[in-house]
Amino acid sequence: MPTPLLARLSDLPRRVVDGLCDPVRRRRVALWVALAYGLAWFLYGVIAKSSQDINADMAEMVVWAREPALGYPKHPPLLAWVVWLWFSVFPLADWAFLLLAVATVSLGIFLCFELAGEWLYGEKRAAVPFLLAAIPFYNFLGLKFDQNSALIPLWALAMWALMRSIETRHKGWAALAGAAAAGAMLTKYWSAFLLLALAVAALADPRRRAYFRSAAPWVTALVFLAAIAPHAAWLVSEDFPPIRWVAERRGAASVLDTLRALGEYAGGTAAYGAGALALALAFTRPSPAAVKDNLFPRELERRTAVALFWVPILVPVAVALPMQTSLLSLWNTPALNLLPVVMLASTLVVLTREDLTRMAIVVATVTAIVVLISPVVAATILARGVENNAAYARLVAIEVARVFREETGRPLKLIGGPFTLVSSAAFYLPDTMTYANFSPYLSPWASEARIARDGMAMVCPTVDRHCVTQMNQRLARAHAEPPVGVELTRRWLGLASPPARFLIGVVPPRARP
Repeated sequence: MPTPLLARLSDLPRRVVDGLCDPVRRRRVALWVALAYGLAWFLYGVIAKSSQDINADMAEMVVWAREPALGYPKHPPLLAWVVWLWFSVFPLADWAFLLLAVATVSLGIFLCFELAGEWLYGEKRAAVPFLLAAIPFYNFLGLKFDQNSALIPLWALAMWALMRSIETRHKGWAALAGAAAAGAMLTKYWSAFLLLALAVAALADPRRRAYFRSAAPWVTALVFLAAIAPHAAWLVSEDFPPIRWVAERRGAASVLDTLRALGEYAGGTAAYGAGALALALAFTRPSPAAVKDNLFPRELERRTAVALFWVPILVPVAVALPMQTSLLSLWNTPALNLLPVVMLASTLVVLTREDLTRMAIVVATVTAIVVLISPVVAATILARGVENNAAYARLVAIEVARVFREETGRPLKLIGGPFTLVSSAAFYLPDTMTYANFSPYLSPWASEARIARDGMAMVCPTVDRHCVTQMNQRLARAHAEPPVGVELTRRWLGLASPPARFLIGVVPPRARP
């Protein structure tokens, strides 16, 4: 490598840090940092996940997008709409879904940089992208585009727009705050805690008197209500399906179970933030007084940031205890957006340009190493196997479509079987819907009339006796042929996965009179 190029590369961290600290260039540089970070993790994801197929929860959103609605059995509708729009532009491929995931994370990091600018300046604000890069939600876990990761940019945008609205009382910022908050609620109802945090922050802010005398809060509220009204009407008319889904599955059996879940919630949240905390401690070396000032700030302005950070984390605990609900630390994905602010905002915390540059080098080095070992990750996953038959979904899709066409002469429109398997398989079967777990609740579109009209293919791992029993019962009722057995092996760069056996049964469409 030529010496001048080596010199430029070795000097790159310093130049990036200088750009992030420069008031004129920082926004542009922050955008490029977020894009470069996203590109690195896109490369990792494409390679590391090349020995497996699409995640079932991601694939489920594609299935939903094929049946446009104002709501779905497990979640509000926004992500299904986003997925529909995304794949109207990009091909229905694993890499395109990964691109959506890393674009979401990159956008989140950029918006967190903007949000942090309400309280941080200079080197401290410049540290935000590097500290977020040490949190798994912004890399490994962020490669799964779902309701949790999608909240990262939405919560950051809602908080930033609210702070700008409080500062300027401009109707545009107020409308953006309402729209972002509505987008968060239409993604996951956990965002109710975001709404509470926004309200507490507005009431705690020293500029609250002027803010509440202006039109801004009314604009925010009206935009929010108008945006969620259609979904709210759907919720009432359908008897609140997503809420019933959560209530049935996250209820604790006892107070002891609730306490165990709270232990995981607290410990897991702390573990997710541990990398960023370690970086901040290593490069700022705060005194006990600085730590105390971060947790209990003296300045009124910083109390707003503390409220925005802690309310969505602590209030769920107060709600879960009397309701005996099992919380998951993963639900705090967007709540850590403000962790860098909470760690650095005190004037007693000092971060020098040199230490910030070293922090950037550490993050860049770790990211580069992760990308370099991605082929090893893919090979290891293939050899050890992937849960939920994720290595075989594409192969299953091919075989199921083939068997159905051979027996009926028609294209496959409906596939039934275990949720994880048929959801992932349906991703590779355009225009095919699922009958997940043979559950009318999970698949309200899979009516008996639709099965009779279009027919249905069913697939079960041979080791899933419950699924096989349900398949045989349906085949018997339809007087259909016995299931066909197939053995599938995933191959990747000359390597092979352990073979897996599946049974495929076909309920043919009824002949039209």
